[in-house]
Amino acid sequence: MRAELIYNARAGPIAVRHEMGDVRDYLEHRGWNTTIRETRAPLEATRLAREAAERGIEVVVAVGGDGTVNEVAAGLIETDTALGVLPVGTTNVWALQMHIPALNPVGVDSQFARLTSDLEQRIDHKVPLSHYRTVLLNAAHVLLHGEVVSVDVGVANDRHFLLWCGVGLDAAVTESVPAEQKKSLGPLAFVGTTLNKLRDYRNASVTLTLDGTVRRVATSLIVASNIQLYGGILPLGARAYVNDGKLDVCVFHGEGILRYLQHVFKVAARTHVEDTEIDYYQAREVHVESSTPLPVHVDDEPFSETPVTIGVRPRALRAIVPRNVPRDLFV
Repeated sequence: MRAELIYNARAGPIAVRHEMGDVRDYLEHRGWNTTIRETRAPLEATRLAREAAERGIEVVVAVGGDGTVNEVAAGLIETDTALGVLPVGTTNVWALQMHIPALNPVGVDSQFARLTSDLEQRIDHKVPLSHYRTVLLNAAHVLLHGEVVSVDVGVANDRHFLLWCGVGLDAAVTESVPAEQKKSLGPLAFVGTTLNKLRDYRNASVTLTLDGTVRRVATSLIVASNIQLYGGILPLGARAYVNDGKLDVCVFHGEGILRYLQHVFKVAARTHVEDTEIDYYQAREVHVESSTPLPVHVDDEPFSETPVTIGVRPRALRAIVPRNVPRDLFV
């Protein structure tokens, strides 16, 4: 099996760099022919993945967080090359959703891994008990023994996404958190910024077109999901399938910290799908226009602003997932 591992050196902690050789050895001792390629510029992973597919490489592995997976996937759309994932970086929601071994973004294991990485950063040497090593080798086991499935890919204007496209509040938060804070604090980096934005963020008048049906709403947040999990913990796209050719769209009503805390509890309990304060739709194409420009992100990467057209490319990507992947993700 010929494979290329595309590693985001900007996002990954130094502990990951120390483990990459072990991961490559693990795969090569089991018959894989692997090459590691590092990226240092935005969207470089997309180019590298596309070139690998053109050379007939069977698997391209994204080594990083959500942003790296997004970029690699974009280069493999409508090719025979499969996407693999070794989850590191701030978070890797694709891995968490697919039950690929990964660090829980709010778990004790993430904090321990961060402490280990800080120690390795200071001494510039591997330490014996690296939690990243366990995670990466377990995820590499999935590459060897998993199965290949075809999944949908979302597209916002000309940018692709695997997870979600957000319009409004969450995009405003995403573009306000410095990359270094994401790297050092993980998901905790978003907490303070979210609370600050919630105090002042106001509804906009939005014209929402879903598969040709026009609705006019006042909202501060719209999320079009290709998967069920949001942020790695909340089942926002509770009815989503990753291969049904549709996006699950949530439109949030109301403003302020208290209202959004109520929204969070409803999403956590999966009652939001029938709630009058959160509209839940399924659609193949979504067009969003607003009275004032709203920021847009794809897979937690700031992208553009409204107006935006969000669609889906059905089963356009081949991906390696564990054999125990949740079957309720597929039709």
